[in-house]
Amino acid sequence: MQDFAYLFSDSVAAWLRGRGDGRFQRYERHYRSDRASAASPDAFDLEKSNVLFSQRSHRGKGRIASVLNSKPFAALTTFLIFLWGGSLLLSTIGTSQPIAAGVVLCVTFVALRASKLRKRS
Repeated sequence: MQDFAYLFSDSVAAWLRGRGDGRFQRYERHYRSDRASAASPDAFDLEKSNVLFSQRSHRGKGRIASVLNSKPFAALTTFLIFLWGGSLLLSTIGTSQPIAAGVVLCVTFVALRASKLRKRS
């Protein structure tokens, strides 16, 4: 097992300088807003503020990450990729062999409908 303790000081220093993944900027915004919302400068409790920041940051993913991880987004992305690829393929094949392209489209449509009907029952 390797000892990575020598990396810790560099990591902390980089975090405090604001380099990296943006955690410092988020913490700084949280700290400033909590300090501004305190009734008086003496009423601000740094320990409570840090606990609140920890709870907020571990609560979950951001909106964009949750949308990108959702099943509807994955289905939409897959559909759009197949639509784009199919339109390129269909236009290429359709110019040289229009009958074969029509038959492939009909077979694909029937296969999709049959699989949907099978899933329902």
